[in-house]
Amino acid sequence: GARHAMYFCDDAIVVTNPELSSCRDADKMIGFVSSRSRRAELGGDGCLPVSQTLLITRYDPARAEAEESLAITDMKELLGLPVIGVIPESKDVLTCTNLGTPIISMGDDHPAAGAYMDMVDRFLGN
Repeated sequence: GARHAMYFCDDAIVVTNPELSSCRDADKMIGFVSSRSRRAELGGDGCLPVSQTLLITRYDPARAEAEESLAITDMKELLGLPVIGVIPESKDVLTCTNLGTPIISMGDDHPAAGAYMDMVDRFLGN
């Protein structure tokens, strides 16, 4: 499913969290988009490559400082993509998921919801 959708994409937001296994999975998808997307196949025919950016979720600066998880700079270096947003760790995400309510509906004042809204604004160029 994901590979089929990525084949035709113009833009890709690669989502990962600050765990090494998640970053390895993200790296595989970055490679797939770079080498097997329709744009990659067309290549030199004046077709630009897929624009890829990185969205980091479940980020806790205290855990990164304590070296219990990867830091933002580590993920940028490992994956080689510009970061479009960092979503802080929040127990409310699980609650919203279980209730079927998007975290973004909690409003700008909620750290995770606000971070998602900021990311969307950056993606849209606002």
